[in-house]
Amino acid sequence: MKRARLMEYEWMVKYTPQKEWIEGQGVLLCLAFFFSEIGAGIYFISLFLNFKGGWLAGWLITLVLGGLIHLGFLGHPMRAWRILLKPATSELSRGLWVISLFGVIGFFHVLPVVFKGLSWTGEGTAFKTIMGILTVLIITHGFLTMNVVRALPLWNSSMIIPLSVASGIWVGAQTAELMMKIAGHELYLAEAWSRWSLIGYMAILVMYLWGTYHSNDTARESVKRLLIGDSALRFYLGVVVVGIAIPLIITIALWSGGTESPGGGALFIRFLCVLIGDLTMRYSIMKSAIYTPLI
Repeated sequence: MKRARLMEYEWMVKYTPQKEWIEGQGVLLCLAFFFSEIGAGIYFISLFLNFKGGWLAGWLITLVLGGLIHLGFLGHPMRAWRILLKPATSELSRGLWVISLFGVIGFFHVLPVVFKGLSWTGEGTAFKTIMGILTVLIITHGFLTMNVVRALPLWNSSMIIPLSVASGIWVGAQTAELMMKIAGHELYLAEAWSRWSLIGYMAILVMYLWGTYHSNDTARESVKRLLIGDSALRFYLGVVVVGIAIPLIITIALWSGGTESPGGGALFIRFLCVLIGDLTMRYSIMKSAIYTPLI
């Protein structure tokens, strides 16, 4: 009995891993953030490339995959809607409002993509600007929701929001380029987005880990857990090797080759590695976070 009572209060004096948002039903939240931000990233890049197929794909991925998994995490649909009533105090509520606006406004933006003969003002700069702002807000939604948890310094980092933007654009660029290749579009500009977003993602990930490690003792222990602890194998294999090294080798090969029309096989392998790497990165950050002891 004495040992059991001590166990109950160990979180007050020891570093305690967070489990609520990554174990059991909490995995759904990680997947919801992942798919919502992938869809928003595809939409964002497609706005610059004027790739209308990407608008439709990004809209559907964000709403169907991201939205439905969000509802699965929140629980009973007849009660989950109440989270929308707290936008002033809940980042999760604000995110769902943004996704709802994205769904409604985006419907009219993608309508001419489905019905080819339909004319609409979605081609205008103002409409694209609104959708661009909404996609950026969705891309940052997941890490912004995590960032407000001050008891978890690995999440409460000033660099985690730039990391979310870099991640969303990175995955969105690779996905949009592969879709454009399948659709037979010119890839010069899309490949430029893919190259530079990969470089930017790598730089910001390093800055995030470096800055977080040097911020405080709890954050340092979290980064150690990520890099040399129980999450290290997952991080190095899934993020560093599969998610960064292989895409980087493919990108350098395409870059040095000077090709303006990369092969579909190389693009598919890079896309698959990027998808695995980004999901592993998000899972590892959520899994490695530890609470600051109260005493």
